[in-house]
Amino acid sequence: NFFYRLQNHQEATSTIVMEELPNYAAETMVDSIVALTMAISSLNPGERADGKKIITALSQTNFTGVSGPVSFTPEGDRANPRYSVLNLPTRGKEWKNVGSITPGTIGGVNAHDICWASIGCDQQEAPSDEYPVPPEKLQTWVIAVITTISLLVVALAAKYWRSHIKKKRLKTNISEMQKKMEAMKNIDTELLDLDKQVEEAKRRQASLILQRANLQEMPSTWSSSGETLVEVTPDDDQYWSIHNKLKETMSNAWISKVWRVQNTSLWTYYSFHKDRLTMIDIDHNERHVWHGTSSLDPSIIYNDQQDGFMMQFSNMGFWGRGIYFANNSSYSDSYSYKPSENTQSDRPRSNKGEREMFLAKLLVGNEIFMNRDESNS
Repeated sequence: NFFYRLQNHQEATSTIVMEELPNYAAETMVDSIVALTMAISSLNPGERADGKKIITALSQTNFTGVSGPVSFTPEGDRANPRYSVLNLPTRGKEWKNVGSITPGTIGGVNAHDICWASIGCDQQEAPSDEYPVPPEKLQTWVIAVITTISLLVVALAAKYWRSHIKKKRLKTNISEMQKKMEAMKNIDTELLDLDKQVEEAKRRQASLILQRANLQEMPSTWSSSGETLVEVTPDDDQYWSIHNKLKETMSNAWISKVWRVQNTSLWTYYSFHKDRLTMIDIDHNERHVWHGTSSLDPSIIYNDQQDGFMMQFSNMGFWGRGIYFANNSSYSDSYSYKPSENTQSDRPRSNKGEREMFLAKLLVGNEIFMNRDESNS
């Protein structure tokens, strides 16, 4: 029955179908079945479905089978196994059992029954594992002398030619290197002058920004803490103004924390553009709008010293790539930032389910109203 099922399996897996069971494995197969049967028989009927207990009982099995003593090591291998030595006399013929061995010993192997590669069969003992060394062919002294002299002449000629070419190439390289060094020296001098000019321009820029900051008015709500993020508490009117604006379109939302961004550089930048609109007689059209940063940490925006909201972090939206703001908090909530446990920030760690977004002051200026159905971005 087993052999019939084995042949069906071989046909189903497109492997070679055995015509008969190999006799060299019959003893081991019989002992394997006996060992498993003894292990299962030693267990109670309720334990015979427990694979771990079957393995434990199998490891304790010890008997003398048709293949020899049967027992197992702590690692699950057969203790003192006996291996059959098979020999293939000629290509295309059957393997022949010529003896057996156990670890550390060799017994029952008949060298006369083994056919050796390149030697043949019927050897009384195993051949040596050393290959025969062919006799060394001696050359005459004349050929040796002529060959040596020829090689020396060729080597000297090659050495002289290489030395001549090397000197010529070295002279050319030195001349080119001197030209490059002179050109690099001139470039370095010019770069040094430019570095000085850049440093002077930076100092001048910082001085002008400071002068403008001293002239412009800071928001009356700002504190004098000097920190970029200042917490707005519930006893502050600004807290409830933000709370009411959030509730306009998100009635079920609640505020866990409000921070006010007090970035002097960004306020100077904002004030500059606000004054610029005034000078060209354009209405500021200043509004408070919502903005979600999606996966971008808000600290990258409020800690920036130049632009704040930056185009390089924006994605393609309905009207193309740009920085999008919303009048409704419910719209920006879809893009709000979800802090993770690994977020490194100057803000306290948020609770599970909390999200963050900006309520920003925006200079709209002139407006253009677009039809949503006309977007071709």
